[in-house]
Amino acid sequence: MDHRYRKFLAVAEEGSFSGAAKKLKVTQPAITLAVASLERAFGVKLYTRKKYAVELTEQGKIVASAAKKMSDEFNKMKKKLNVDDKNAQYHVGIIDSIAHLLYTSTDVLVRANAEVMVDNSRRILRDVSDGTIDFGVITGQPAPLGSDIAVHKLRDEEFVFVCAPYMAPSQSVTKIDDWLAINKDSTSFRHFVRLFKKEGLLVTPVFYSTSMELLKEMAVAGKGTALLPRHFVDQSLANGTLEVVITRPMYRPIWAVSRKKHMQLYDISKKVDDLLAQEAA
Repeated sequence: MDHRYRKFLAVAEEGSFSGAAKKLKVTQPAITLAVASLERAFGVKLYTRKKYAVELTEQGKIVASAAKKMSDEFNKMKKKLNVDDKNAQYHVGIIDSIAHLLYTSTDVLVRANAEVMVDNSRRILRDVSDGTIDFGVITGQPAPLGSDIAVHKLRDEEFVFVCAPYMAPSQSVTKIDDWLAINKDSTSFRHFVRLFKKEGLLVTPVFYSTSMELLKEMAVAGKGTALLPRHFVDQSLANGTLEVVITRPMYRPIWAVSRKKHMQLYDISKKVDDLLAQEAA
């Protein structure tokens, strides 16, 4: 059964995205992305957000009823065939921005029958190394790994400094004193700090978050300047809610890691590479 429906049903059963994440032992962004993917597929809203919980919309109730029947039938079939879930599905770890790029542009993760975890590069690399997950897309070149793990360099991901238009400087700048930064313990933070020094930029962080969506919302609200993937802010730049602060782009390297017995999952890395190439064109 498509993992998106399992996540969707878990939200309905638990009454919240956080509850569903806890039940399925995945991250909350993975739940959010799965539900958003279904909403795009059907062209309707499936949940409405309340103060402390979420509720199914009328359209969501229809999907939930059908999904529950599919789940029941799927479980009956697995029981008859004596199929083990662990053997029927791949486990994939992807960093936040690449998950956004994949889910908004392609169904490759669905076709790969992938259970997706959205996490940081360090934990994804650890989980591939210890066999918890089968494949990962990370940033930063990993240190040498075991002989059973393959590493493949993908294209670089373009980042741009953005802020609310009314906060944008009228001329080129080499100093930013209101950086809305990604988590300072992350591989990406360390990479960009090194890059700033190389480029002669003085950048001072005033806020840290693991959520790129939150950083974008804060930038739109005029709370500071965020450094985000261009594909992540293209729409905001087009509709005028954000403006580029420094015209020269920054890049971070993207890598794929996989256990060699699951090399077929490189279809995912090829799609990531193709999408990054399209964004750079």
